[in-house]
Amino acid sequence: MPILPDANEDFNDKLTFWVNGKRHVVQNPDPAMTLNEWLRSQRGLTGTKVMCREGGCGCCVVMVTHSDLTNGGPCSYSLNSCLCPLCSVDGWSITTVEGLGGQKGGFHPIQRRLADFNGSQCGYCSPGMVVNMYGLLNKKPQPSQQEVENHFDGHICRCTGYRPILDAMKSFAVDADPGKGGCIDIEDLNKHPCPSAGESCNGASANGNGVNGTSTSPLRCCQRGVTWYRPTTLAELYGLLERHSQDRYKLVCGNTATGVYKNDGPYSCLIDIKSVPDLYNCQTGPPLVVGSAVSLSAVVDLLRAGSDRSPSYSVLADHLCKVANVSVRNVGSWAGNLMIKHAHPEFPSDVFTIMEAAGAKVTIGFRGESQTMAISDFWGTTMNGKVIHSLEIPPGNPEDVFRTYKVAPRSQNAHAYVNAGFRMTLDRQSEVKVVTKPHIVFGGINKTMVHASATEDFLVGKRITDAETLRGALTALQAELVPDESALQSAQYTKQLAMGLFYKFYLSAVGKEGLTEQVCSAADSLTRPVSRGEQHFQTKESEWPVRQPMPKTSSRVQASGEAIYINDMPATSGEVYAAFVTSTVANCKLGNMDFSHAMEIPGAVAYLTAADVKGENNYNLPPSPVAEIFSSNEVSFAGQPVALVIADTQVHADAMAKAVQVTYTDIKTPILTIQDAITAESFHPIVKEVVKGDPKGALAAAPHRVSGEVSCGSQYHFYMETQVCRCTPTEDGMDVQSATQSMDSVQASVAQATGMSAHRVYVSVKRVGGAFGGKAAASKLPAAACAVAAQNLNRTVRLSMCLDANMAAMSKRAPYLVKYEVGFDDEGRLLAVVYNLYEDNGCSVNTCFLPILPFTAENVYYCPNWELTGQTCKTHTAPTTYTRAPGFVAVHFCMEHIIEHVAKTLNKDPTDIRRINMFENGQTILSGDTLSDCNIAQLCDDLLTSAKIKQRQQEIEVFNKEHRWKKRGLSVVPLRYAIFTSFFRFTVFVAIYHTDGSVVITHGGIEMGQGVDTKVMQVAAASLGVPMEMIHTMSTNTLSSPNSTDSGGSVTSDLNCKGVLECCRRLNERINPIRQEMGGAPKWTELINTCHSKGVDLSEKYMEHHPLPGLRPTYNSFGVTCTEVELDVLTGEREVTRSDILFDCGESVNPDLDIGQVEGAFVFGLGYWLTEKCVYDKETGRLLTNGTWEYKPPATKDIPADLRVTLLPNSSNPYSVMRSKAVSEPPLLMSCSALFALRQAIQSAREDSDNGADFFPLNGPATVETCHQACLLDSSNFTL
Repeated sequence: MPILPDANEDFNDKLTFWVNGKRHVVQNPDPAMTLNEWLRSQRGLTGTKVMCREGGCGCCVVMVTHSDLTNGGPCSYSLNSCLCPLCSVDGWSITTVEGLGGQKGGFHPIQRRLADFNGSQCGYCSPGMVVNMYGLLNKKPQPSQQEVENHFDGHICRCTGYRPILDAMKSFAVDADPGKGGCIDIEDLNKHPCPSAGESCNGASANGNGVNGTSTSPLRCCQRGVTWYRPTTLAELYGLLERHSQDRYKLVCGNTATGVYKNDGPYSCLIDIKSVPDLYNCQTGPPLVVGSAVSLSAVVDLLRAGSDRSPSYSVLADHLCKVANVSVRNVGSWAGNLMIKHAHPEFPSDVFTIMEAAGAKVTIGFRGESQTMAISDFWGTTMNGKVIHSLEIPPGNPEDVFRTYKVAPRSQNAHAYVNAGFRMTLDRQSEVKVVTKPHIVFGGINKTMVHASATEDFLVGKRITDAETLRGALTALQAELVPDESALQSAQYTKQLAMGLFYKFYLSAVGKEGLTEQVCSAADSLTRPVSRGEQHFQTKESEWPVRQPMPKTSSRVQASGEAIYINDMPATSGEVYAAFVTSTVANCKLGNMDFSHAMEIPGAVAYLTAADVKGENNYNLPPSPVAEIFSSNEVSFAGQPVALVIADTQVHADAMAKAVQVTYTDIKTPILTIQDAITAESFHPIVKEVVKGDPKGALAAAPHRVSGEVSCGSQYHFYMETQVCRCTPTEDGMDVQSATQSMDSVQASVAQATGMSAHRVYVSVKRVGGAFGGKAAASKLPAAACAVAAQNLNRTVRLSMCLDANMAAMSKRAPYLVKYEVGFDDEGRLLAVVYNLYEDNGCSVNTCFLPILPFTAENVYYCPNWELTGQTCKTHTAPTTYTRAPGFVAVHFCMEHIIEHVAKTLNKDPTDIRRINMFENGQTILSGDTLSDCNIAQLCDDLLTSAKIKQRQQEIEVFNKEHRWKKRGLSVVPLRYAIFTSFFRFTVFVAIYHTDGSVVITHGGIEMGQGVDTKVMQVAAASLGVPMEMIHTMSTNTLSSPNSTDSGGSVTSDLNCKGVLECCRRLNERINPIRQEMGGAPKWTELINTCHSKGVDLSEKYMEHHPLPGLRPTYNSFGVTCTEVELDVLTGEREVTRSDILFDCGESVNPDLDIGQVEGAFVFGLGYWLTEKCVYDKETGRLLTNGTWEYKPPATKDIPADLRVTLLPNSSNPYSVMRSKAVSEPPLLMSCSALFALRQAIQSAREDSDNGADFFPLNGPATVETCHQACLLDSSNFTL
C-alpha cells in the first residue's frame, strides 16, 4: 500500500479556480475557511449573504461548474457556500449573483423578474433566490412550474410569503403563461457582465473556465494545526487513512453534516474524497450500483432513469427529494448521510431507512480489500481506516409492494419525526399471502431500532386481506415500538405515528379493491398542486404615481446583490469583530470565566466583561427596568450575554465565544412556562383590569355558560439578517451603524453605556434585512455592547451575531394563556365574558402589551358585559419584545377561540355565531371608545359570497363523511385592528438641488422591506410634479431625522408620507410664486435654478406627530379571511389548500407593496400557528430550537396552495392624510383561520371515533404532532 511522503513539495498546496470569470490562485488556504467567508471577506462579493451557516436558509447560494467524474462532462448546480470549504473548490468555476448582472452591465432576466414581480421586500434573501433559479435553468432550461417550485425547498423568505417569488420564477417555466415572460434561451440566460468592462458578453468568462482543466494532482493545505488532503486515487486515499488512523480525521465530500452537527471534532486531518474517480463508479444494472462520492441529487437522477426497470426506484427517488434541500443534495453524498447515522445513532437518516427497506447493500473498503454487507450491519461496523465504496440497490420484484414515508415538522427541508420503509412480497394468486419475510423498517423510534422483527415474522404466510392479520400485526408492532422520549417530540406521538404509517402501507398492500370506500384514501399521502394566487385591487390613475402599483425602487439592486447591508460594508484598517459569550444555564449566579483557551485562538484580540463598561452597564432606558449588557452576577436566562470577545474575523470571534469556560453557582430549576409561573406565583408587578357592565350578574343569568382555557406560544422573528452593529470611535464621539428599527433608542443606549452625551453618538441606517419588531428594543443590546468594545479598543468593532446566539439571547414574542367564562343566549349572542389573561414577559418587563387589551380583546364582537384581567408572568427566559402584531395576535386568537366554543356548545356554524355578534357603528368597545368606522359585517358578507363559503362547507361535509382518515375544514375569521399613531413621531427632510432639480429625501422611518422609501418618493413625485427618477432617498440618521421613534406599528410609511407631503407643500408655497413669474409652466430645472438665484430656500424639514389625549387609537383596520385545509389524520400532516383574504386598506398608496404586506403578514402568521415552536430544556432553560434544524418558519410549500387577496374596493380612510390604512401587521391576525380550519377537520376525525361530543381547545402552535394527537387516534379503529 503506497504511503504518501510528508514532504510538502510532493503535494500541490495551491488552489486555482474562477469566480465570475476571473481566475484566482490561493496559496495554502485555511482548511477552516468556507467559500462564503472567502467570497465576502477576501473578494468583497457581499451579494452572497450569510445567516444560518447550516445550509438551512438559502441566502448564501452560489452556482458552481466543474467536471463531473461520473461522465467526464461539465456539471453545474447550486450549493450553500456557507458549508462549502474553500479548499474543495480547486478547478471549479463559481458564479455569484454579481456575476449575473447589475446596474453597470444590465440586470439579468432573473433579477429583473424577481424585482418586477414584487418578489423582494427586505431583499436579504433575494440574491440566493436568483442564483438558485439560475442554477436550475442551467441544468434544465425549460423546467415545468412544478420543477421550479420543487427547486426552492431550501430557501427562507420571512417577508413576502413566497407567492410573488414563486410567480417570478415560474414565469420561466415551459408551462407558464407566456404573457408573464416565458422561457429564455440559453444565450440570454448566460449573458453576464464582462468582469473587465462591465458590459454584456456571452458568459464564457462567467462559467466556462476550469471545467476541462480540473486538477488531478493531490492537494495538501495546512494551517492552524489542521491539514486538508485531496487524494486523487483510491491508493492515495488508503495511504492517507493508514497514516492518520490514530489521528482525529474526517472524510469530507459535501461537508453538509457540519450544518447539523457543528460541534463534532476538532479534527487534525480532513480528507476530501471528491477527486477520487473510483468513488464515482456507477452501474445502471439492475442492480443499480452507485459510488460513495455520488451526490444525492445524482442518485435521484440515476433512480429516475432506471424506474422503468424497477418501480421501487421511483419510490426511492421521490423520498430522496425530501432529504434536506436541493443545494444540500447537490453536494451531499448518500454515503455521507449514512456516516452521520453511523456517528450519531439518533440521527433519523432517510437514506439509511429507505435503503435498508429496499434491501440495498453497502461495500466498504479497507487497505485495498472490500466487504459487502447489509446497511443494518454497516451501522455497527467500525469505520476507522475504512471508506465506503458503493451502494448496490436491487430492483424490486413485480410481486413486491414497496412504500416509504417521511413525516416531518415542516413540508420541506426538515428532519423526520419518523421515517419508514416497507417492502412486502405478495402472492396475489393465493388469497394475497405474504410470501417471504417482509421488510418493516423505521427511523426515529430510538437509537437502536431498525426492523420491526416480530411484526415481520408474524406476517410471513399470512393473508393480508384478513382483518385478523391486520389486528395481529398491529398488536405485534405496538409491543416492539419503544420510542425514546424527547423534549422535541413525545414518545406517544412517535409510537402512534409509526403505527399509522404501517397502517397506511398495509392498506396500499391490500389494494383499493379490498378496502371500504371510507379508508381507501388513507393509503395515499396528501398531494399538493402547483401553487397559484390572485390579487385584486383598485387604483386611481389620475393620482399616479400615488396609488400606482409598482415594486420597490431598490428591488433590482437587492436582486443583483448590490444593495449593501451593514455586514456587507468593507472592513476598514484595524477593524475587529466581536461575539457574545452567552450563558448556558438559567436562574443562577455567575461564577468564574476562564478566557485563556479563547485567547489562544488565532486572531484573538481581547475580551470584555461588565467591569469594562465605562458608562452604565444597562442597555435599557428609563423608565424600563435595568437590563445588563453583560451579566455582573445574576443570570436570569440561558443565552444571556456574560462577556464579549473580539478577534480579527467574525469566524474567529465566534470560535472564541465557544472556547470561554464559564462556571455557575446557586443553580436553581428555571421557571419556563406560564403554568410554571402561576404555580410558583412568579409575577411581575403589572396588572390590567377592565370592567364593563355587570359581567358576574350577566354570567349567572345567561341561558348558557361555558368555561375553558387556551394558550399560544412564543415566536422568533427569524429576520434573515441577524442582529448586527458596527461602531467607530471618532473625534466627534461614536459613529454607529446599526440594523435597528429605532435609531433613537440605539443612540440613547450607546450614549448611556459609553458615558457620552447623545449629541456625540451618530446613528445611521440605510436598510435592514428584516425586522418584524425584533430590531426595535432588542437592537439596543448588540449596539451598546459593540460601542463599549469600540470605546475600550479605540478602533472599529463589528458585531454580527451568529444564528444560535441570536435566537438564544434575543427577545421573542410573548406567550399567552387565557382562562375564560362566557355566557350567551340560545342564538349564540354574547351576554358576558370574564377573561383572565396571563402574558409571559420573560425575566424582565422590557415591553408589556396589557395596556392595549381594552382596545383589542373583543376583536369584532359586541358584548355588553365584560371583566378583563391581565397579569404579567416572570419566567427565566429572555425578555419578550415586539413581534409583528404584538399582543394583538394573541387576544384576537383567544376571542376567536371563545366563538368556536360557543358554536360547538350550540351545535351551530361558527361563521353564523361570528356574524350575529359583530359590532355596529355607534357601539362602544372595552376602552369606552365609540366605533364610527366599522364595516366588518359588510366585509364578511362580501367574502361569504365571493369565496362561495356555504357551498364549500357543504362539499367539505360530504368529503368528511366519505373519508375516515382524511379530513377537511374551513374557517372564516374576521379582524379589527386598532391603529395607534400618537406614540410615533418622524422627522422628514426634503431638499431640491439647484444644479439639476434632483430631489433628496431623508426621513425618520427605517426601510426594512415594507417600502417606505418607495412610498415617500411616490408622494414627493406627485406633490412636486417631477418624475420619480429625479428623487432619491438617503440613509436614515440621527442628524437629519433626530428624535424619530421606532419604525413599527404599521404606521411608518403613512406618517413619513405625511411628513413628505407637508414638506413638499411648504416648498411649493415658496416655489409657486416663481413659477407664476415664469409663465406658469417652466421646465423644472429652469424653475429650480431661478428659485435658487432668487434666494428661495429649497429645503424643508417637518416632524410628523399625531398627538391624541391619553392612549387612543386613531382608527381601526378591518378584514376577513376564509381558509380551507386538508388533514391526514394518521400522520398529522396537512395542507392549507386555499385562503381568501379581503382586507380594507383604504386608498392604497401602492397596491403592489400593500398586497405584498398582506401576503407576507399572513404567511408569517401561518408559521406562528402551524410550524414554529420554541422548546427549552427543562433543567437548564437552554433554547433547544436554536437553528434551522429544529425551528421551522414556513417554507415555499407551507403557504396556501391557492392564495387570493383582495383590497376592499371603494374604500377610504378619513383619519389618514393619504386616505390609506395600515397594512403591515393587521392581516397576520387572520392567519389563525388555518388553525381553526384544522380544528374543524380534527373535530370530524374525533366524531368518527366517538370522541366528538366535547369541545376541545387547539392551542398554538398546532404543529403536525399537535394535530395528530388532538385526533385521539386508537389503532383499534384501524380497519380494512
